[in-house]
Amino acid sequence: MAINFKKIIDSGWTNFKRNSYLSFAATSIMALVLVLFLGLLSLQFLSLQVVTSLQEKIDISAYFKTDATEEQALKIKSDLSILPEVADVTYISQEEALADFKARHAQEELIQESLEQLDSNPLAASLNIKTKDPSQYASIAQFLENSSLRGVIDKINFYENRGVIDRIESISRGVRSWGLIVTLVLALVAVLVTFNTVRLTIFSQKQEIEIMRLVGASNWHIRGPYLAEGGLYGLFAAFIALAIFYPAVYFASDKIAAFAPGINLFGYFITGVPQVVLMVTLLGMFLGMVSSAIAIRKHLKI
Repeated sequence: MAINFKKIIDSGWTNFKRNSYLSFAATSIMALVLVLFLGLLSLQFLSLQVVTSLQEKIDISAYFKTDATEEQALKIKSDLSILPEVADVTYISQEEALADFKARHAQEELIQESLEQLDSNPLAASLNIKTKDPSQYASIAQFLENSSLRGVIDKINFYENRGVIDRIESISRGVRSWGLIVTLVLALVAVLVTFNTVRLTIFSQKQEIEIMRLVGASNWHIRGPYLAEGGLYGLFAAFIALAIFYPAVYFASDKIAAFAPGINLFGYFITGVPQVVLMVTLLGMFLGMVSSAIAIRKHLKI
């Protein structure tokens, strides 16, 4: 079996070398498809990082009336904390709100002087609420509306931020959905290109295949070299794609970090080098072999 397998690989390599121009064209186009696939992975990573960053900055706040007591505010906080969809609830007292406001406007003398003229604290106590998923903010707002202490709440800013929250949630869904669609389209392109290349190879060796049939060669011995040839297209295409992709990511990473601090694209792909290399290699070989299998089944009629 090992000898037969080696013969099949050798025949596939012979076909690969014999049809050098076709092999070069098929490998180049498949490499381009794999580069685009890796680029799509990069785009998905960047999009998800940006969306996650935006999601982390989003919350809803419940502002209390000036006559609300701290006990009432903490009771609502306690009720919210036990909800499974709530990730964090922070209580900000009137004094903390005023101190934060002064700190944010420390360089603005007019605002500081205006605050000193006031006899009382104009800022309200509030609760800042973060959920585990942006889609859960609506249920939190509804919970606050139905609370027995709704009378002490002056305003819930979910309704003001609803458009932003819905937009970010929509972007997150779009990144996942369109990423899958583009990946499938690229895979189809790679299959079609390799399919046509292998089909041309089969036609050019039609006489040899007929001779193999006459001498009693099994279907596996006839199919095997073409499957090996398709696998070689994918293997070399994967090496080329990786050789193009990693230097490109290295040079682009600093520019991306300048616009989006905290996102290290090159570091992400370096950390996962074994997984990326294995995934791209297996994907390339799989596409090449599937294309060859389709070409043989449809056009050889063995």
